[in-house]
Amino acid sequence: MMKALDIPLPKQGVAKTTSTPRASNPHRRITPIWVLVHSSESKQFQTNDIWGFEDFEQKALEVALDNPEGGYDKTFITVTFSDESEHQCRLDLGCNVNDLGFSDHCLSVYDYHQQNHNKPEMTWMREDHQLELIGLIEHYQLDRIQVQQARAKASEVIKEVKRKQEEEQRQQIKEREESIRAHQQKEQAFQESLNIPEWAQAAIIATKTEYDSENSCPHTGVYESKTLKTIILAWSKHTQQRFPEMRKACLNHPDTAFLHDKTQSKEQRENYSMGAGNYLTENNYLYHGWKVYKQRFWDETNKAKSVPLGELAVCCQ
Repeated sequence: MMKALDIPLPKQGVAKTTSTPRASNPHRRITPIWVLVHSSESKQFQTNDIWGFEDFEQKALEVALDNPEGGYDKTFITVTFSDESEHQCRLDLGCNVNDLGFSDHCLSVYDYHQQNHNKPEMTWMREDHQLELIGLIEHYQLDRIQVQQARAKASEVIKEVKRKQEEEQRQQIKEREESIRAHQQKEQAFQESLNIPEWAQAAIIATKTEYDSENSCPHTGVYESKTLKTIILAWSKHTQQRFPEMRKACLNHPDTAFLHDKTQSKEQRENYSMGAGNYLTENNYLYHGWKVYKQRFWDETNKAKSVPLGELAVCCQ
């Protein structure tokens, strides 16, 4: 019984394999009959299942179309032909540059070889075992029209997935813009309602934040925070960032009163370029948690513009 073995090589375009086959009859076309599945990452195939070739190709395409975004299911098979010869290989069942079935796998290898084997840098394509594999594929009775139809279907699936992704992105952008617009309108109304004393030069503000896992992506180094609560604790007659004044302001709201206690709070000093200046935090603060800081009024004609949307402590109402 003659065998052709595909042995994985580093990916180089479409041609992902080479072979070490024994010689086959070069004068007649042979037809694939059966497929033995040795193992597969897809639950659609069971170990040691035997499929008729056409049924296997149909199921392989279904599995491939379930991977439209670049992933694939490794599937190890042996194909038996009409002359009882065999071809063992690994299929990476998926869309894009992966395999849609055995016929697609073989024709991809063959077409890539035909397009590139004369290039000086493609010396591996002119090695004996690779040429022998190409010679065998030339004599396989494979349905190229069916493969073209499968590729067209895969292309449609990929386009549909991209269309849905783009639509989701547009919807997310739209929702984000609407959320920002609604927040701005609410913040403007809040600022217009403020009665800031003429003597005030700054506001003492407390914020509670936490890590935003939904909008963060550690793989790309994107870490987002979300603000759970903002409290305007007090107005200040000066712009100096004094910790005693911040601690005293913390007593104006029950949520921040504990920060008045020096044993339960920590003084942060970032008085350097790009630093946040002086601010007060809870002891276990690490980018998130309670933070108390002073916000200077940069526009004397519109002090409220510097005050974020939040809750007013009793002394500020």
